Amino acid sequence: MLSREVALSPADVERIAGNVSKLGGYALGLVEHFDLGIDRDLFQHHLTRTQDHVRTMAGSAGSVLVDLRPKGFSNQALFEATELAWNYPQDLRFAAGSCMISRMYSRWMSEDNLKRALVAKVLYACQEGILDDVIDKGPSGYLEAKDLYHLVLSSMTDPSLNPNAFMKRLMGGLGQEQLDLFETIVTISLHFNRLFHDSPHGGRLFYEMEKLEERAALGQALTMFQKEAMLDIPKLASIARSFHAADGSLKWYERLSSYIGGAARLNLIDAAFVDRRLRARKLKTLLRGWSLYDAVIILLNTVGGIHQDLRDGLANLSLVAMREKELRPLRSLQGFKPELTLDDYRTHIVRLANIASRGLEIVSPSYADPHQYFPFSAVMLPVVLLAEWIGKNDEMIHAYIEAAAPGIRRAAERSPRTPAPLAEKTASRNRARG
Repeated sequence: MLSREVALSPADVERIAGNVSKLGGYALGLVEHFDLGIDRDLFQHHLTRTQDHVRTMAGSAGSVLVDLRPKGFSNQALFEATELAWNYPQDLRFAAGSCMISRMYSRWMSEDNLKRALVAKVLYACQEGILDDVIDKGPSGYLEAKDLYHLVLSSMTDPSLNPNAFMKRLMGGLGQEQLDLFETIVTISLHFNRLFHDSPHGGRLFYEMEKLEERAALGQALTMFQKEAMLDIPKLASIARSFHAADGSLKWYERLSSYIGGAARLNLIDAAFVDRRLRARKLKTLLRGWSLYDAVIILLNTVGGIHQDLRDGLANLSLVAMREKELRPLRSLQGFKPELTLDDYRTHIVRLANIASRGLEIVSPSYADPHQYFPFSAVMLPVVLLAEWIGKNDEMIHAYIEAAAPGIRRAAERSPRTPAPLAEKTASRNRARG
């Protein structure tokens, strides 16, 4: 029987809190430099409270501790290693971003439920990172990748999960070189499953999670056609073009990215832990907006790794976005040199900022926002995803913010700018009413 009090190892918690601090400090500089209309104190308040809540994930005496660190690596070696079974440092950065999403929902959560929601989201974000690396580096074909992704994601939300049957199938789905991840995948799945179904609304939101997970499994499996062994961009495009999109103007690779991205699911996890039920219509609107963020998240995540992915035999989606015409006739990536220019990168990044702005225009008018949460999230999005460019390619991060600035300012103007201490009191009243 799994304990209901699941906690993360203190080392993992401090790494996540450190990411919040470092990324937040950089983002504050952007807020001030670009005059985005965001109250600096409220922005800092989001960061401080996120760090405070992240540290509660270390649990208390008697908690079941989950240690996410890959086995056999010292703390320093983890950040120096070029070859890990999964990209643990990157995924803890993404986990920090997932914790920031909870700032919107925290006003409707008890402290205990907020802690559980954060643990659940960190587990989910890391599981997605593990699966992404397993599929990218493994020998799987389309069907094998789809089955593995579906198996693991469904294990996390299946209300009648059979752990033994799951472990048996998982063992057969992993390559020999990936078996070191078996224990981590199982541990995350079982603990997340318990957290999700013990939440106030997990059972009610199970179907919505399942629907988005089916899309993710399909989208991830289709990425096999971006790899050297199965390279077929026309086939990938013909399938992805029919995918549902919250905005009809999205291109096929943006629709595919929207299916693969996990931010909408992270919002559903938060919604499962609120103390009072969120209205279905407003939740639908929120998910619609975040599906556009998902398209942006995947493409921002791949833009910095184009050349490394190409060396590894993968034409990632940002490369496809910038060089689709040249990639279409290819059946091998050997010898392909895209010769990307700064203008190519800038055009790509500005388009992504515009797509994110459309998502912001969907969600921002739909919810009262006394904390200026939506402008906060709009600034943190590129900072979390493009963190490896900080100090190296800041001009590209600036290009994103410049393009997104009008939408961010409009969202900030909609907010009453409630001072931080008063915002906390308002949140306490909202929890009490729930």
